[in-house]
Order: sequence, then structure tokens, then C-alpha cells
Amino acid sequence: MNINLLQVAQVLILIFGGVVIFYASKGYGRTRSKSMLFLAIGFAFVVLGAGLAGILFELLNFDLTTVETIQASSQAIGFFIVVYSLAGTKD
Repeated sequence: MNINLLQVAQVLILIFGGVVIFYASKGYGRTRSKSMLFLAIGFAFVVLGAGLAGILFELLNFDLTTVETIQASSQAIGFFIVVYSLAGTKD
């Protein structure tokens, strides 16, 4: 089995993104802060994009352009929600 740098990077995104989602969700549960809720949702989109890209490319043999478009779109949505969580929510 040949593991390349891209696969390692995607696994790290899934792990560390999952940790951020966990702590943001935990923070929301403790404080009921809308900022924490939207932070968790935003990072979920970022992580979902990376995970979905890996599955589509590695297992389902989608072409790289399609996979990158899906990943970039998901990440753009996720980071928009993160920015909203930091600057746009009123708790």
C-alpha cells in the first residue's frame, strides 16, 4: 500500500477538523452560544469537503477537477460560516 502526502494531509484534516468540531459542539452545549454552533457547522463543511474529496477520488475514481471543485466549494461554504460565527452572530 502506497500512502502519499495528499492522503496523509487529508487524514490530518479529518482528525484535527474533527477535534475542532468536537470542542465547538461541546462549547455550544455548555454555553448555547450561536457563535460556537456556527463554528462547528462551518468546520463540518470544511472537513466534509476533504473527506468527500478523498472518497470520490480514491475509491470512486472521480476525475481530479471534479473532486477539487467539490472540495473547494465545500470549504468556501464552511469558511463563510466560520467568518459568520466570528463576526456576524449576536448571542
